[in-house]
Amino acid sequence: KQWYQRRVAITAGGPTGTYLQKSSTTFTPNDWHNANSIISTTAVRQQGGSLEIRQAARKLRNDTQSITNWEQHDNTTRLFDRMQDIVAWKDKLEQTIADTDEEIAQLTSHKERCETALTNMNTPFEVAQDNLATRTIRVAVDLVDDEVQQELIKEVEVINGIKEKLKQKVNEAFQQLCALQDGYNAMCEDLADKMHCLDIDQQCHGLTNQSANIGFHKNATRIANGTVMPDSWDSHSNYNTQRAISEIRSSTGLREAINNMIEQTSNDLEAQRLRTEYAFRKRIHEIQMAKEEVEWQQRNTKREIDVLMDDLRGLKQAISDKDKPLEVAETRSENRTYRPRVELCRDDPHDGLVKERNELQNTVRNLIDQHNIAEDALSQLRKTLNRLDEDWAIKMNSLELDERCMTKRQKLLLVTHKV
Repeated sequence: KQWYQRRVAITAGGPTGTYLQKSSTTFTPNDWHNANSIISTTAVRQQGGSLEIRQAARKLRNDTQSITNWEQHDNTTRLFDRMQDIVAWKDKLEQTIADTDEEIAQLTSHKERCETALTNMNTPFEVAQDNLATRTIRVAVDLVDDEVQQELIKEVEVINGIKEKLKQKVNEAFQQLCALQDGYNAMCEDLADKMHCLDIDQQCHGLTNQSANIGFHKNATRIANGTVMPDSWDSHSNYNTQRAISEIRSSTGLREAINNMIEQTSNDLEAQRLRTEYAFRKRIHEIQMAKEEVEWQQRNTKREIDVLMDDLRGLKQAISDKDKPLEVAETRSENRTYRPRVELCRDDPHDGLVKERNELQNTVRNLIDQHNIAEDALSQLRKTLNRLDEDWAIKMNSLELDERCMTKRQKLLLVTHKV
């Protein structure tokens, strides 16, 4: 009995280890056939349902596997495309950074040229100021506001104008360098982020189902703080590169302006130097001509003084020479007054002696008057000679001062602000 019950349980598909209990109810054959039919029908129906489930499960498994594989492949492709975009921006950033770095170096060089040119302006300025100070030592009538003075004043104005222009360009170059450096730093930061992002995406791109470093992560698909849209990401790098390119263009224009300004100011300074030195040479020639005229007048005046002094000595001698004839005439007249009685006659000798005495006295007076006139002329000549000597000293002083200025200006030939 026990063996029968265990076999029935196994046949019924219920090997549960329990024993079937004997029923106290008696069924009819129809009940038995119906029960068998129900069991068979139920089994067939459940087998059909199981087949459908198995087919649906297999289809779902295949479909989900295909979807999973496709999604993984699609995202791998997206990661690759994303890496290509990053690499493209990386290359553009690297090129723009290199261009910016080169432009910074060139603009720095031009700024240094401006600073050197500004420093070199000290020598022309000092020379011009020294020339003006030196020419204030001129005296008397030679202290004149001549063409040289006007050109020196203009030279100082030109130099001051050049210095202001150079200072302005140095300041502009400094501001432009700051702008270039800001753009350079922004691109370097952007490039560093791109490199870090590229490293992460390369790691993600290399992950497979067989990778060792994969696992479940809590809330892995969350939107992290600071997340931006692709348009914003692209605009950020585009802004950085376009900003740098714009600053490079501005810097290039500034470098050209610096070159042109240095060239122009150099020409202006050289032209003014030539004008000033031409005025110096012209003025020196005028002073030399005036000095030579004074020297010629000095020689003539000295010669005239010598001749006049000889004449004065002649006049003195002539006056002295008239004393004896006058003494003779007066002695004769005096002696003839002692003639006796009727012999005291106004005869021809008397009249002749009177006439001789009068003529001698008139001659002496004329000689004395001429001597006085000659002495006055000699005094005037000596005064004129003194004035000529003074004027000659003034001309020599002016000539030496201007020649000293010209010697000082030789330093300008060694100075140039083209570097």
